[in-house]
Amino acid sequence: MITLFVALYSLFSLCTAVKTSDIKELHVKTVKRGENVTMECSMSKVTNKNNLAWYRQSFGKLPQHFVRYYGTNSSTFVDGFKDSRFRMTVNDQKFDLNIIGTREDDGGDYFCGEVEVTALKFTSGTRLQFEGEEMKHCPTPGTVNINTDSVTGQDSNSSHGEGSSCPDQMHVLVWLSIFRVGVLAFMLLIFPIILIVFKLRSN
Repeated sequence: MITLFVALYSLFSLCTAVKTSDIKELHVKTVKRGENVTMECSMSKVTNKNNLAWYRQSFGKLPQHFVRYYGTNSSTFVDGFKDSRFRMTVNDQKFDLNIIGTREDDGGDYFCGEVEVTALKFTSGTRLQFEGEEMKHCPTPGTVNINTDSVTGQDSNSSHGEGSSCPDQMHVLVWLSIFRVGVLAFMLLIFPIILIVFKLRSN
């Protein structure tokens, strides 16, 4: 019985929803290869900075956990991203990601988010691209707003070229979240039934 409870608790811990509604648009940074770049994390809606983390989504790939807040105004990079080129600016007001000497494989979308009890809430996002390359398209067409240097989710064409609805690029995470929430709901319904069955058998 204890083993069953532990297994169900583990499933509950894995069932984390993803909220992307706080990101209205991605800020786009266009740099030359080898330049340094800083991506800011919006702290205005963060309730607990100890739960902050950065995620990177390379073009055509799933998001990857990149770096998280650790201890008092410090951070730790996860395995695979422990590179001296990656540095953090961490204090009471900032959790900014700095890349020293950008390379081709640094291109992609970077999301700063707060891990809540049952949800991962993205608070800001930045698209990093290089001069001379075409804007990578998300699955859903949209419009690149050149004047605001950001990508919006309008389903129309611009005279400057087509862009993308970048929050839609997170559709894989959203569908995965729905599946996880469904599993969680299923387990919450089945667990009481299992308890009843165990009680009946014990009697």
